[in-house]
Amino acid sequence: MRVGRYVVRNIQVRNKGSFFPQVRRFLSCDIPLTEGQQKLLIDLGDRNVSPSCDHKTFVKITKIQNACRNLKLAKEEIDVYKQLLREGGDLGDGRNEGDHGDEDMKELSCNLASAQTILTQEILDFYKTHVNVDHHLDVHEATLELRNRSTTAFPSQILPGVGGQEAKLFCRELLGMYENYCRVRGYECEVKCRGGEDTKGSGKGIVAHVRGENVYEDFIQEIGIHRVQRIPVNCNKMQTSTSIVLVFNKKKMTDRIEKKINISKCDLILETKRSGGAGGQSVNKNETCVKVIHKPTNVCVEVQKTSSQIQNKSIAIEMLKNKLYSLYYDKEKEQMMKKRKDQMQSGDRSEKIRTYNFTHNTVTDHIANVQYSDIDQFFKGDKLVCLINTRKVLFYHRIIDETLTDILSRTT
Repeated sequence: MRVGRYVVRNIQVRNKGSFFPQVRRFLSCDIPLTEGQQKLLIDLGDRNVSPSCDHKTFVKITKIQNACRNLKLAKEEIDVYKQLLREGGDLGDGRNEGDHGDEDMKELSCNLASAQTILTQEILDFYKTHVNVDHHLDVHEATLELRNRSTTAFPSQILPGVGGQEAKLFCRELLGMYENYCRVRGYECEVKCRGGEDTKGSGKGIVAHVRGENVYEDFIQEIGIHRVQRIPVNCNKMQTSTSIVLVFNKKKMTDRIEKKINISKCDLILETKRSGGAGGQSVNKNETCVKVIHKPTNVCVEVQKTSSQIQNKSIAIEMLKNKLYSLYYDKEKEQMMKKRKDQMQSGDRSEKIRTYNFTHNTVTDHIANVQYSDIDQFFKGDKLVCLINTRKVLFYHRIIDETLTDILSRTT
């Protein structure tokens, strides 16, 4: 065993504990790689990057491959160590050696966890830059909106679905749950509109803006249909109703529009003419009227407010920007609403992500396949933190699978 011990001591953790500080600030929760993902990644370390990849992609994939090799080495070290322990099990009582063995195993496990965490971050970085550049993983702002389904949906929403007044009441209860969740997580939650104080409402939605680190990736886990089952106070029979939770990143949409209306001179056609007037002695002999045409969209603006062509040109360009903003805003809104319809599905009770059963005092999440007891405690936010963290692991596993498929397609 002493020979084994000597070998084991040479399988120590490299840079013990040094990996975590540089990674923790990027990941809001631990994302352990599945066995299937680890096998694919170990295989990726031995593949060749396709010659058709550009230099930037080549460098990123090579960096991921280096992290894959570190993962493979960390797993091999643990396998070798376990084999040495098995071989040395018949030599003496090994009590002191066993104490050292526990310490060694902790260090090797720490090394493996560090390798996985670094590799996960490299994969997520590749996802952000190559797979889905329009991601929302680094967004620190979200808008929650709870609104009557018959009205136009916008920002991020919780909408009454099937169930009438009971669904509207449940929307407000969901808002209270999310306010508690924000309090537990340290997020800033500002309610903009409560959609009417009575159960009948006023057709307006409940709107709340939430700000905090990685807040958007938390609330997209809540997108879907929430079903409530309980006996209303004015009825002796259990009723089932639904509310729909939707999420929208208004700030990112605004940023995209701002980039689009960054007008270039080559995109503009400027025309001048004499301003209209009463004629006679008041006739305008100078071409002070300015017409600006935006070639990509064919939007035009004509201004003759002042007697200065320069001032009219400046006013025209500002008016053009406002017109373009409205145009792009409407287009973004149409795309958002199209995605929103996919999120909303039909609003039918059978298409739910979570069920709140007040009769049995349980909350069942159908995505994570977990159930919590004590609904009142769940609505206080602490248990919702645990559930959302569980959902985020599943969410990131899907992203990692998608990214691995993309990376493997770029290798041979």
